[in-house]
Amino acid sequence: MKTVSPITENDKRELDRIVAEDLSARTRTRAESILLSSRGFSIGEIAKIKNKHIITVSRWIDQWEERGVDGILEAEGRGRKKSLTEDELRQVAEWLGGAPRSAKAIADEIKKTFGKVVSRDTVRRILKGAGKVWKRVRTSLRGDRDEDSFRLCEQELAEHLEAAARGEIKLLYLDESGFNGESYIPYAWQDKGTTLEIPCPRGKRVNVLGVLSIADAKLEVEMVTGKMTSQNVLGKLDGIAGESSTAGIPYVVVLDNASIHTAKVIKGMRPEWEAKGLLLYFLPTYSPELNLIEILWRKVKYEWLPFDAHESYDKLSGCLNEIFSEFGNKYNIIYA
Repeated sequence: MKTVSPITENDKRELDRIVAEDLSARTRTRAESILLSSRGFSIGEIAKIKNKHIITVSRWIDQWEERGVDGILEAEGRGRKKSLTEDELRQVAEWLGGAPRSAKAIADEIKKTFGKVVSRDTVRRILKGAGKVWKRVRTSLRGDRDEDSFRLCEQELAEHLEAAARGEIKLLYLDESGFNGESYIPYAWQDKGTTLEIPCPRGKRVNVLGVLSIADAKLEVEMVTGKMTSQNVLGKLDGIAGESSTAGIPYVVVLDNASIHTAKVIKGMRPEWEAKGLLLYFLPTYSPELNLIEILWRKVKYEWLPFDAHESYDKLSGCLNEIFSEFGNKYNIIYA
């Protein structure tokens, strides 16, 4: 298996610095890949994690072996010349830290401060290079949560993901979501002067209990018309426990603190499940973004459901069945 030679503590510190500070996304990705390789990840595993071709990852390792840190840095003179110096780019990053701004506002500030005229497209490239994306601002529960607990959990889950990629554990994300006759209003390209309209009937609700394995790109769902209860969760977890008892590796299920997850009937089964190799990992409160199955629910509601899915309950159920059965084939998510 191709991996980098053992790296020194100095090299590790320099790679960690690049990951934390470097403004080039490409350089950060190379540094992260070298660190993964030093920890025993194969080039195939790294390629999957970083969404790169295996040949690309292999080349990065060769460059590291030949030239060390210099081998993963952006080559001088390659590509478009930078419009701003590194110090100026850092200043732009500080502006963004204070408040989000449009590309035009940033371009105006650059002209005023540095006397340089840059286009909006140039600003957008700079912002994307700094890891920024233009998207809708949304409400957040972040101010209500314990940030220390959130960061610790985030780090632990990252380590669990790596362990799952190595086949040391089975990592599963469990959550529920509901779908009803009210349309989820998406964005769509439309002809000028026209407005797309989608039906908005009301009716029965489809509740879904899902279990997602990212390492296997596998999704299991249970769809019910009535209320989702702790008994539904109990049955699903008991089935997973039965599978874990013969798997030879621990099963870790990530879930939030919803009442149907913390009910007495669930708590009472935990010792038996743990004896079979099933461990429940409860997220901190107000931390829905740590349960990666939440991304799946948003994809279904706002991207994958066709407009006519809301014409009737039967149509909605049929579309949901088709999406869930084709997950991993027709419908995919790349978790960066």
